[in-house]
Amino acid sequence: MFSELREGNPITFTKDGNEVGILVNSKEWNKIQAEIKLLNGLNHEDNSFDGMPLSEFRKLHDGK
Repeated sequence: MFSELREGNPITFTKDGNEVGILVNSKEWNKIQAEIKLLNGLNHEDNSFDGMPLSEFRKLHDGK
């Protein structure tokens, strides 16, 4: 079973036809964790951005 554990090929455990767990290799797990960390950081920055009206932005940047 573990010989089939390659990146992009997770092993799904089921009980009574329902998924109860998924096993992924460590490289894929680390990639998923890095993506989650990046998305959490982007979400935090997006939520803390106050922004400004487009007209004000254009005034500050010579209408460009």
